Amino acid sequence: MTKPSTVVASVLERDLNLTIEKWTERVNKTKALTDVKLNHEERMGHLPRLLEDIVARLRLAKNTTPPNSSAARDHGTVRFKQCYTVSMLIEESRLLQISIFETLHRNQNSLDPEVVLLDVMTIADECDSQLGHTIDTFMEAKEKKKIHVAA
Repeated sequence: MTKPSTVVASVLERDLNLTIEKWTERVNKTKALTDVKLNHEERMGHLPRLLEDIVARLRLAKNTTPPNSSAARDHGTVRFKQCYTVSMLIEESRLLQISIFETLHRNQNSLDPEVVLLDVMTIADECDSQLGHTIDTFMEAKEKKKIHVAA
């Protein structure tokens, strides 16, 4: 079993608030996302948990099956209630990855270039996995609403 990465995880933990701030700045410049009027807490309330799941994934031993992100599932339900679309969920996730990678870039002098690429792959995989869970729950909520309205 390979030793899990901790340096990238520690950087993301340490810079959690700055990463969220950068994500928020990007979101606030994205008309498709700001068309849904939300306060700051409503817009970013899920991010700390999603980032914690990414950090936890980085700390897993390689070849360990990661758990599903309950934060991502909760996020899908909340975003459905807030009248988001699937394309908006995808855009949020894309902006999150950019913000995470920007955090790593700012801290590149403290990162081992030989392992950082593997960690970036893990981060991208976890973000995609979270997005999948978010969309699944979003679509489940949409289907429940259809059934309820039709009944």
